[in-house]
Amino acid sequence: MGFICTNMNHLEYKQLTINGHRLVDEEIIEFCKKSNIENINKIGDFMVEWFSPKTTIEVQTSGSTSLPKTITVSKQQMLQSAKATAHFFNFKENQTALLCLPMNYIAGKMMLVRALYSQLNLICIEPNSQPLNHFIANTIIDFVPLTPMQLKGTKQTSNIKTILLGGGPVSAELEQACQTLSAEIYHGYGMTETLSHVALRKINGSKPSLAYQALPGVLCSIDNRQCLQLEVPFLTEKIYTNDIVDLINETTFIWKGRLDNIINSGGIKLFPETIETKLSDYIKTAYFIAGLPDDTLGEKLCLLIEDEKYTSEKLHHLEQYLEQYLEKYERPKTIFFLPKFIRTESEKVQRSKTIELLNSI
Repeated sequence: MGFICTNMNHLEYKQLTINGHRLVDEEIIEFCKKSNIENINKIGDFMVEWFSPKTTIEVQTSGSTSLPKTITVSKQQMLQSAKATAHFFNFKENQTALLCLPMNYIAGKMMLVRALYSQLNLICIEPNSQPLNHFIANTIIDFVPLTPMQLKGTKQTSNIKTILLGGGPVSAELEQACQTLSAEIYHGYGMTETLSHVALRKINGSKPSLAYQALPGVLCSIDNRQCLQLEVPFLTEKIYTNDIVDLINETTFIWKGRLDNIINSGGIKLFPETIETKLSDYIKTAYFIAGLPDDTLGEKLCLLIEDEKYTSEKLHHLEQYLEQYLEKYERPKTIFFLPKFIRTESEKVQRSKTIELLNSI
């Protein structure tokens, strides 16, 4: 079924049920400003902007792949994005959604717009690293967007129907852990510029997939760099990405890695993200693969681990693991340890700045 963009007036979407309170218009703002939960206060700030006659709103990018910046999007585009998500997940009025993402960024703002568009009952809590483990177990949640970090360590999801992961890659370790969880779990592909996700892949259940399926109306293609291009019906301009993909057809693709991160070592192109998935069974702290300048190879493949330096015994075990599970060219030439990586406000690792930190030590 195709996706049809219709004119939508943001001022018509003015009713919100939040934490059991059904509110309309200024009642939403008054309720949110009185709350002792900071994230609900920020919902109030957003609704002040939403109810203004201005048709656009400013959102902040996360800064994980480039410098953080502020971009302007239209409120109608946000509603069209919410409509596409509602279509994909078949949202029904009065279903319950959990908001435990910060309202500073697009993911939190879009969950609020989805609640306004689909008339979902929104439960809002303060963002934390393991929201499902601290949530009331007997409350049935139909839909919850989470970061991979927030899902990590979750033991059961019997009261959750659908989880949408976004904001970062899903490690092989987490993907394996998802197979034991009862909730249907999807990983979204998207960015601030696409107003959250524009493609999804199922990562557990009876039909998991490596391939992302575009939302209704979204068309995919690749450029001469093998990087993904997107035509999104509710956006005015084509989206050009630095994500290298295997394009299956115009609505389906497999993500391989970032062009920015590709390592050319002695003429061999290596995808850090592909190598990193092979290490998740062994390394339990944050880590990433990077290419550092080398006189002979051009770039040498290195492994950076967020941890204190391993003991000689533990380092020996790691080297044995690398030899067993990585191809010859995938094995790091050097392993570095840093006590703390540099991250964005939304806790995404900033690879380039972390490498700068390493070089300064």
